[in-house]
Amino acid sequence: MNNQEIEEIIKNGENSAVEFKEANVKPDVIANEITAFANTFGGLLFLGVDDLGKIMGIKENFNYEEWIMNIARNNIIPATNVLYSEYYFDKKKIAIINIPKGNDRPYQTQKGKYLVRIGSTNRQASQNELMRLFQQAGFFHYDLNAVERTTLKDIDFTKIDNYFNRYDIDFINETENEKIRLLQNTDILTPQKNLTVAGLLIFGINPQRYLHNASISFAHFQGNEISDKLIDKQIITGDLPNQINRSLAIIKN
Repeated sequence: MNNQEIEEIIKNGENSAVEFKEANVKPDVIANEITAFANTFGGLLFLGVDDLGKIMGIKENFNYEEWIMNIARNNIIPATNVLYSEYYFDKKKIAIINIPKGNDRPYQTQKGKYLVRIGSTNRQASQNELMRLFQQAGFFHYDLNAVERTTLKDIDFTKIDNYFNRYDIDFINETENEKIRLLQNTDILTPQKNLTVAGLLIFGINPQRYLHNASISFAHFQGNEISDKLIDKQIITGDLPNQINRSLAIIKN
């Protein structure tokens, strides 16, 4: 960036991708900012600029780059990479820390805070936000989540038997304990004996009883825009294989 671009950013003030801090800021505050940006969409941290966008400058006789890099390595878990640069405005030096969207999310501070950037502020990630961060990181998958209130009674055992027959397993004639073990080992059933999302969608009797929006919708409009007059609409329900087969039939016709 050149000085003109930087001045324009400062002029526009703090937002979801820009934060200002003065030179006397504490390491924990820097760690909070880096963590929040890395957990969200990344951003720029200006050091030596006050909250109103006034350039205050940073000290000439202090190694801010090393200080920032140590915070990024030691005060954030896992360690994160940032880019550091310095610029002069009216003989005042400022630093800009470019924090990319992290590849190893979710990040937390040394004090155990999972922070996200919302507008021009940081806040603790909610349970849902944290779950999404862990899901995006590959720590767990949505289709393996338990569907509350489901039981073995919600399984179509004919479908289950046909599935296991492909692998030469006589599911119907197995003991009850062995059936449960097979269902749990194939992630159809959780250890608590709830169906997983995948198990319910593929082998469930009525998935929409619990997953109300688990359907495919088709709409026919009089024109090419969604705002045009609606001619016809169909909602395909049932298990996922049935939804796919019926949808393909509609498309072909």
